[in-house]
Amino acid sequence: MKKNNLIVKEEDEAPARPDGTCFYCKQKIGEEHLENCYKRERSVVVEFTIRVVTKEPEHWTPDDIEFHYNESSWCADNLLNSLVRRQKSNPDWCLCQFTKAKYIKEASEIDEEEFDVFV
Repeated sequence: MKKNNLIVKEEDEAPARPDGTCFYCKQKIGEEHLENCYKRERSVVVEFTIRVVTKEPEHWTPDDIEFHYNESSWCADNLLNSLVRRQKSNPDWCLCQFTKAKYIKEASEIDEEEFDVFV
């Protein structure tokens, strides 16, 4: 969701260059950031897909596996914990090779309320 009136604030000033301007677009504190300034942000909906290999009971069907992850008491935070453990045990391991991001749409006010702004 695009925001209007994005005014330069004191925190937009570079600590190494305290001259009362935005570090990126050089506009003065109190003025509006330039149109192409890095500080002008909008919220968008992005879908992240992660492909991993898991171990499941031999007798489970694809429906059983999908039920387990989508409709049972299993919590997706468990996946986050597993990924963190994996990264700690092998600092060179990176999730990037298993992840794909896809732009879905510009976020609406409802999207922002429902998901909160993630990053």
